[in-house]
Amino acid sequence: MRFAEEFLHHADGFSHEQQDTPWGEKDITIDFLGGPYVFDGLNQAQINVIKQRFSELICTAANGKAPAIHTHICKLPETHFKIINTKDWEYWLDFDYQQRYLRIAGLRFIAHVQLEPHIEAWMWTPDDKKLVANSAFENIFRVIVAYRLLARGGMVLHSAGLARDKKAWLFIGRSGAGKSTISRLGESSGLTILSDDMNAIVPQDEQYLTEQLPFAGEHGQTALTKGKFSVQAVYYLQKSDNNRLRETPAAKRLAELMVCSPFVNSDPYRYAVLAKNLAALRKKTEGGNLEFRLDGGFQKLLKR
Repeated sequence: MRFAEEFLHHADGFSHEQQDTPWGEKDITIDFLGGPYVFDGLNQAQINVIKQRFSELICTAANGKAPAIHTHICKLPETHFKIINTKDWEYWLDFDYQQRYLRIAGLRFIAHVQLEPHIEAWMWTPDDKKLVANSAFENIFRVIVAYRLLARGGMVLHSAGLARDKKAWLFIGRSGAGKSTISRLGESSGLTILSDDMNAIVPQDEQYLTEQLPFAGEHGQTALTKGKFSVQAVYYLQKSDNNRLRETPAAKRLAELMVCSPFVNSDPYRYAVLAKNLAALRKKTEGGNLEFRLDGGFQKLLKR
């Protein structure tokens, strides 16, 4: 199947170099780890739904921080997109990886992300009020964050993140491994949920830091927990009849981290950079296999 063929009519004829038609003249800045992230070309309806979804992270300007990452939101007529019956349809994204850029297609959107010499993105969609509801906005946002942090020596991990007293523990695993379950167990014992789906890590001052991302899974988005947390460990999850930690060989641990590094781990042009970042994380943080009971009790293992 050719790129975007499931989502667009005449996908092979679509070019990011075609005339960009913005939805409007408004822009919005969302600021968290790796940011600020600026989205422009928006109309008021799109601004309203983005503010509702990301309200606590909206800021008025880049505030003199690192150069902002810009994403331009453009119109593409409804007739370009195929009608997809989403009943019993599993959401997925189509990627076209290239050396200097990548293309992404999904439900009711297509995007071009320039990666060199700097990150800049364009997204085309027929939706304004449903920009967030149809997941187009969040999906392109997640990819941009992953590549932004990769360039800074960090990574995004499919994981559950729990925190306490400026310390954080991340729990990686494939779908069904128990990320949402361990999030609920941790919350019931007094830990703070950062996310039950996606967490980001960046190196700073001989340690790795994480910060709550506005992306959540089954548990849903929790109230914003401001500040950065020192990553104490990254554990691979396994449901069990017992609570215990088991050591994992270094190579296996690296492979587990790689599997749980979305978007970038399928990019042949940046696989080596991701592997280097993950190997550095493995050396600096504790890890292993965490077997946990569904009725709780794993928390005492974290105190080690």
